[in-house]
Amino acid sequence: MADITITHTRAEGTLLEGSAKGDGAFELVRSFGFWFSRSLGCLYIRHSRDKEAQHWRINGAATALREAGHGVTIEIDEDTRRTFAEAEADREQRAEDRAERFSDRADRAASSSDARRAAADNISRRFEFGQPILVGHHSEGRARRDQERIDTNMRAMIAESERAGYWSDRTRAAENYKAHRIDPQRTLRRLDRLKADLRKQERAHANAVEKGWVSVGRHARLIQDLTEEIAHWEQLVEKAKADGVKLWGPDDFAPGDYALYAGSWYGVARVNPKTLSIAWNLRLAPKQVMSLEDATLNGRVSTHPADYTQVQGRCPGEAMNAFLADGKVPGKKSAREASEAAPADAIREAQAKAKAKTPKKRTDPKIPKRIKVECRWDATEATLTWLNGNNQPHKGHPPVTITAPDWVKFTESVWSESLLSQVTALLTGAGLTCGAGAWTGGPGRGIVRAIEPVPEAPAVDEQPTPEPPAVDVPAMVEDDQAPVDTPSEEPAEDTAGSEQTASDLRFLSNHPAPHGESRVSHSVYPLNTTPHSERPDTMTETTATAQVAEVTETAPAKKAPAGKKPKKAPAKAATKKAPAEKAAIEPTKVSKRREVAAEKTVATRAELKTVQKTIPIDRIDRDPNQPREIFDQAKLEELAGSMRELGQLQPITVRYDGGTRRYTIIMGERRWRAAGMAGLPEMTALVMHGIEVDSREILAMAVAENVGRADMTPMEEAKAFKRLEKGGYTIDEIGGVCGKSPAYVGWRMDLLRLCEPAQEAVAKGHLSLNLAWYASQLSCDNQLRFLAKYARGAFNSDRDAEAFVKAARIEEERRESQGSFFVLADETPAKPGDVQESLPGAHDVPEEERERIIADRSKLTKKIDKLSTAGEILSELATADPEELALLLAGVAGGVGAHQHRIEHLRSLTTKVIKNLRDAQAIAAVRAGAIEINPDAVAPVVPAEVDAA
Repeated sequence: MADITITHTRAEGTLLEGSAKGDGAFELVRSFGFWFSRSLGCLYIRHSRDKEAQHWRINGAATALREAGHGVTIEIDEDTRRTFAEAEADREQRAEDRAERFSDRADRAASSSDARRAAADNISRRFEFGQPILVGHHSEGRARRDQERIDTNMRAMIAESERAGYWSDRTRAAENYKAHRIDPQRTLRRLDRLKADLRKQERAHANAVEKGWVSVGRHARLIQDLTEEIAHWEQLVEKAKADGVKLWGPDDFAPGDYALYAGSWYGVARVNPKTLSIAWNLRLAPKQVMSLEDATLNGRVSTHPADYTQVQGRCPGEAMNAFLADGKVPGKKSAREASEAAPADAIREAQAKAKAKTPKKRTDPKIPKRIKVECRWDATEATLTWLNGNNQPHKGHPPVTITAPDWVKFTESVWSESLLSQVTALLTGAGLTCGAGAWTGGPGRGIVRAIEPVPEAPAVDEQPTPEPPAVDVPAMVEDDQAPVDTPSEEPAEDTAGSEQTASDLRFLSNHPAPHGESRVSHSVYPLNTTPHSERPDTMTETTATAQVAEVTETAPAKKAPAGKKPKKAPAKAATKKAPAEKAAIEPTKVSKRREVAAEKTVATRAELKTVQKTIPIDRIDRDPNQPREIFDQAKLEELAGSMRELGQLQPITVRYDGGTRRYTIIMGERRWRAAGMAGLPEMTALVMHGIEVDSREILAMAVAENVGRADMTPMEEAKAFKRLEKGGYTIDEIGGVCGKSPAYVGWRMDLLRLCEPAQEAVAKGHLSLNLAWYASQLSCDNQLRFLAKYARGAFNSDRDAEAFVKAARIEEERRESQGSFFVLADETPAKPGDVQESLPGAHDVPEEERERIIADRSKLTKKIDKLSTAGEILSELATADPEELALLLAGVAGGVGAHQHRIEHLRSLTTKVIKNLRDAQAIAAVRAGAIEINPDAVAPVVPAEVDAA
């Protein structure tokens, strides 16, 4: 047995000396990471230099050797070390040696690959391309050996080529080692990591000293190593700065600038010590210039941290706006010049001065700053917590428990209208309202929103002038709008209901609704799929504009007592009391309030007002301009059965006509029909006031409601699009309103060129849309004749019919260019023994051309007759046994795959030939028996005597 010594120094690593080949020591210590090195002449642990001793490996190897009978001595010296600069220089030198060594290996592998390919080519030159092995011939054996040699060489060539690529990649990696290590940007990131490790070791060292642990020396050595390494890399960074390399930092940017990051310019929202907070909107990425406005949603800017080491340039905000105004995007050079003209420190100073001039808004600490609402799924109670400026529960305002009404559950804490309407009512009672921004948070975390006191209305100076006699002011109700408080129209609502409506309005005014949708009826949160109007016991009459809410709160209309009619002010008295402008009397506080209410009411007349209410079904009329003309009776009966059981789940949208005091449907005729079939006496509807009868908005809403439904026919869509076009919409606007592409809209509108029978065939599904569109390009007469042929089954498929229509259109255009027009024949009966000797359109072909066509026809038919031989061959191959084919074709050049490729090539050619013949058949069918009418032709003169006879 041998005496083995295991030594470890920071300079040399872990070495195992005293072992010889065959003594079994290597097999014992191999599992502990030891390996043999020819350059060292002993066993060693790889990657152990410049590192601490791995005691578990050393002790494990020593134990295994001792158990085998070897004598083992362990020597560990942690103080003998080399400097970090020496170790880094050694690593760079070894990287250069690796690059040279790997390059030689890559060259040898590439040369071997080329030699193998040349050997295979030399062997294959003895064979003609495609020559099969002659079975039974004296050359069969040599040919098979040559094939094996070619295969062996080609496989070796591929393996050597892959090996050459591997060593080439290793060579590039070794060559780039030094450049990667000394790159300033990477070095800065490395320094951040090293400094964090240094702070960690310093804390661990202090803790070990305090508690007297034995790891004090280990932490001290690691601190020494990290300090030396940090000093080395900092020296490299300073050298790069001295050489002119730009290293970006927080002093180089100001909020509002643009930073070049990942190839695009991004607006800078905040400047942080380590990163920039840049505008970020994935929906617009990639974009050459992304401003802060592009990343703003509901008043909040979405940002992304950009490390300074990955920033490539800076451009001031004003300079970027100037570039964009000229339609340009700055490059690095232009941005650098603009940055030098407007340095970041000057911009920061200007921003600081502007900020100092703005007085800081102080708030009362006794008033909560935010609210947090929490509840569970399908809960009947929710908790409202008042928060202070630090997002902590406010000490002066205890939490409030909100109870759901009967038969109502809070389905979700986010955007649940039944919950948030009560939250708004609580805020209103406390003199608070929702602030700017949107609700934040989500399921399981609760939702939070900023609140603020309700702004006080400006005080009106009271004048000492005497108050004029009180005059009853009737409630202002427009003639063309639905009366809100008249007892004859709807039952009067109680005070609580009015307050709830006003609070709902204040809440909903903070959430703008999309065009054509009501802010009252539908929830904004995508996870809550139940609209507000579909929930039982919550269908109240609410107004969807904030202006109406202000009028209702400021000057509510007086209601007449029960059983009495409201008084009307006499018109004469109003006329007599109208003062002149020169003798105007300063109004008192009461009259001023009435005048303000009247002005707001007049200003609201032109506004679009939406009211949700319950209407008797017999007062609702269908829209005569409804885009849908056909309703599936079976589906209506299904919907009627559902409404009979569950009631109405979604309100319809109607327009109020002040002249007839009736309602006209805008959206929801199918629900209205089903409600009538179900026997419902009344329906919940969103009533829209202030809309003209033929307004573009009503037309667009009706069309957008129906377009895209599965049961709407293409002709109904086409007519609806045409109505929008007549209403002043362009093709692009129609596509935007209906959610369709402009090409789709134009394609549908082209169907209106079809004659009435063709449109009816499309509506009933007897004629496909693609074929109908091609048929719409023909004249009306030719459309009718084509439909007759199509109905008789004159075409084998729609492709044949499509080719026929295309040929007919081409023929129409050709005849139109010649000054005549073209009409398809009704039907061309086949003649006995007809072999198509006549020429299509023979009246247009000169005699010489006719002879050439007949001669070429004879040649072509002879060639086509030769295809019978190919048909026999294909028939034989189609019925052959695949195993027999494999045995017969495997030995030929290319094998079965080559013949399969030939047949596939023939198939592609056959497909093209079939298409050409189909088009030719369509042209021949169009021209055969067609009628040409020349309007310029002069009728022959009839002699007078013949006419007299």
